[in-house]
Amino acid sequence: MTIPTLLTNDNIISIAPAAGSYSPVAKASARYSFVPTLTVVDALRDVGWFPISAEQSHARLEERFGFQQHMIRFARQGLDTKGERVDMLLWNSHDLGSSFKLITSVWRYACGNGLMVSSEFANFTHRHVGFDIDALISSALEIANASALVSDQVEAMKIITLNSNERGVFAASAHRLIYDNPKKAPVGPEQLLSARRYDDRRMDDLWTCFNLVQENLIKGGIRGQKFNAAGQLKRVTTRPVKALNRNVKLNQALWYLTEKMRELKSSEHN
Repeated sequence: MTIPTLLTNDNIISIAPAAGSYSPVAKASARYSFVPTLTVVDALRDVGWFPISAEQSHARLEERFGFQQHMIRFARQGLDTKGERVDMLLWNSHDLGSSFKLITSVWRYACGNGLMVSSEFANFTHRHVGFDIDALISSALEIANASALVSDQVEAMKIITLNSNERGVFAASAHRLIYDNPKKAPVGPEQLLSARRYDDRRMDDLWTCFNLVQENLIKGGIRGQKFNAAGQLKRVTTRPVKALNRNVKLNQALWYLTEKMRELKSSEHN
């Protein structure tokens, strides 16, 4: 497997204009160390991390447009596994809402899922105040070095079989991450286990269960029903999670849940 089409800086700006900002939001203090996102992108290219996709959040306030949160996905040669690729995400904003963050991600080729690792060894934060680009590059190289460990975790998830009750508990736990009141949710936990591909229907391992739930929660598109303000039962379709901060938090919470399930199942055989 090879790295997808690489993005130039102009490509990145066309997709996520906030990544091309060359100044911070107007209210930034003198202590704020402004570093253009593209400067970091160039530095990451120099050490073998190449941008392959970009996106930005919606700016609710006009004065924040062009400075809002944005996220760029990077790939690196040699980090392919069996059906997956270990990537790195760069998350930043110039509206004082976020530090530079590097997040390890596992890209599943079959469905285009980008799952985000929540383990501390695979995530790094670098504040704008006193920003040190050499320290950020060091973190990026640590992620590359940790890719084998992440791949091992994925392989461990693939060999753990879940029975129907365990899959139900997993789905119910994930369901509560997004619905505060499960009884009023438009879809039930069991719908999060719906397979979108034939091959996934035949699999009962933890890794597949994780991917099914993640894809259904993040991408939406599940048909359900809920009562409207008038008390009428209406058909609805769940929406995709588009807010970057919610996407990251939900993804990492799902990874944490999956890791705990892996630890629990592994202890049964010890």
